[in-house]
Amino acid sequence: MWPRVVEFMLGCWLLCSPFIFREENHSGIDSYVDFGLGSLVISFSALAFWRPARYSHLATLFVSLLMILVPRFALSPEISPAGQNFMVIGLLLLMFAMIPNKAFSTPSAWQKEMPSQASQKT
Repeated sequence: MWPRVVEFMLGCWLLCSPFIFREENHSGIDSYVDFGLGSLVISFSALAFWRPARYSHLATLFVSLLMILVPRFALSPEISPAGQNFMVIGLLLLMFAMIPNKAFSTPSAWQKEMPSQASQKT
């Protein structure tokens, strides 16, 4: 579940980023977007720890695509440092959201077969 922990930390970074990347032309709406998307990322990653909602981290894929594409088209030709931060966090979230919850565990189908194969060898 380590990818969910990293997603949680990136969501916390999104919550802090309006205070770190203060700009004169940074409107209050931009801060609300950072807070809203950071809260969504934290919610999706925390919800993935609950077994019935274990695939909720895949909703982060949609959020991360928004974070990558919106600054690229809305802020071009020159993207501010806050927009670049937004895009890099989106790329990181996109990368981590594709990693399954139990990335180091063997698949459950293999776990069912492994005890029977071990008994056949002896």
